[in-house]
Amino acid sequence: MNLTTAPMAPIERPTVRGELAAHTHIVNQENVVTLIQEALARSHQHEAQRAAAEHRLARSIVAGRRWARLAAWASARAERARHRTG
Repeated sequence: MNLTTAPMAPIERPTVRGELAAHTHIVNQENVVTLIQEALARSHQHEAQRAAAEHRLARSIVAGRRWARLAAWASARAERARHRTG
């Protein structure tokens, strides 16, 4: 069962006549609407997960830059301290 595509309405129509046929048609429509809503909810969830992953990546990059600046500053400070004492 492929849950990534929009659900299709049943190809075969019920052959029952009268109230039962109308009820069956309504139930099928409700099932289709439910499946569409579930697919939309999954789509929203995947988009939220993608956005969260993108945000984590951006924060990781920023943190890496911050640590690189701190390491460069600490290295320069240590170098200055060596020149002062040596």
